[in-house]
Amino acid sequence: MSAIAEFALKQNQFNDRIDAAVAGISVDVSALNEKIAELQNSAGTITPEDQATLDDLQARGAAVAEKIEALDAMTPPAVPTA
Repeated sequence: MSAIAEFALKQNQFNDRIDAAVAGISVDVSALNEKIAELQNSAGTITPEDQATLDDLQARGAAVAEKIEALDAMTPPAVPTA
């Protein structure tokens, strides 16, 4: 296998990982949007269910942020300029 073919194989595997991570983030964002809509459509008083929704939104937001940070850590550093 040539060096270019080997690199292409590894890069395609890396790209597949990135693609899967982005797809996962898209699902998470959709779930967060659904929770936000649910919260916006609730009555003005905060019920235990509303608090649970708020808590869930906060936890999901933190999980999405962690995924994005992990995705950023997977990308190779910028190539130094000459």
